[in-house]
Amino acid sequence: MKTLLNVLVLLYVGTRLTACGPVLYSNVGQNVPLLQEKGDLGGQIAYSGSYGAWDAEGIGIQGAYALTEKVGIISSFYSLNEVNDPNNEWEGNGSYFEVGSGLFGGNPQKKLMYEGYIGLGIGSIKNQSLVTSGEYINVKYLKPFIQPSVGFATKYFDLALTPRIAYLNYTSRNDYWFDPNSALNTPGDFFDQNGSRLLFEPGILLRGGFPGAKLELQYNFSSIKEKSENYFVNNEVYISIGIRFLIAERTKGKEKK
Repeated sequence: MKTLLNVLVLLYVGTRLTACGPVLYSNVGQNVPLLQEKGDLGGQIAYSGSYGAWDAEGIGIQGAYALTEKVGIISSFYSLNEVNDPNNEWEGNGSYFEVGSGLFGGNPQKKLMYEGYIGLGIGSIKNQSLVTSGEYINVKYLKPFIQPSVGFATKYFDLALTPRIAYLNYTSRNDYWFDPNSALNTPGDFFDQNGSRLLFEPGILLRGGFPGAKLELQYNFSSIKEKSENYFVNNEVYISIGIRFLIAERTKGKEKK
């Protein structure tokens, strides 16, 4: 599975011939369950990666439940760690948790589904310099989001598009720089530009397999901008591969009348 994820990373436009700084923001996955009826219980576990300043890979876990014929809840957790690379100037790790609720519907006979969720995410990223001993920067942020999706869902194949919109708001910043005037000390300007801002984070997913378990591939990216063309501090691309589980009457061969 990890090998396949590395192949998917090639979709991200290659090797950046620039310096990589501490990661101050990392894009994550989207929980798109495509629920259809009350009692649907879905979940996913995936090998996940975010790519940009220093590449990070780890695990993503998602869950979803249909409370009624129209109302669903979703929750996700991601834990990512820096990928060992001799060219990295920084290392670190991050985690992100979110929860949301919303509405779902569609026309199962025509295989067309839609859903929309609103929710809140909480993120934390820690960075430590590999160049200058003792330098570090840690950040925490909140990310309210609106997540509409439209999809095509069958027993054996799903496709969904999600034009997610989020609002990034940093709540904590803790850092130390050996030389505060160093050209590598970019967070001040970054927070001036990105401390609170609206983000557009569209994504696409493909699923294939059996009614109760499908292989899922997901790709999405963030509109967050870098301060410089020569020094990167964001992981704006997210790619994952995992298994999506669904417990529902229709997966037992009992189609709803």
